[in-house]
Amino acid sequence: MNLKVIAKAWLEVFKGTTTDEHKRKADICHTCTKAVYKPYIDFINDELKDVKGFVCGVCNCPLVAKIRSTDKCPKNKW
Repeated sequence: MNLKVIAKAWLEVFKGTTTDEHKRKADICHTCTKAVYKPYIDFINDELKDVKGFVCGVCNCPLVAKIRSTDKCPKNKW
């Protein structure tokens, strides 16, 4: 993932942008055994409560941003 993609995803988080596609990805990530809760990232306010405070255990990306990026799931789930 490059810095431009990361920055754009975080901008979407802070703008509060949530699409049906983001919700679909969040539903998948919420049930993934690789999702890991990290309290240090739980401060980010997000309407997708099921992934708030979680990171991907494979790539360590915060899920609130990962699902809003153009990047692919490292487990090929979306």
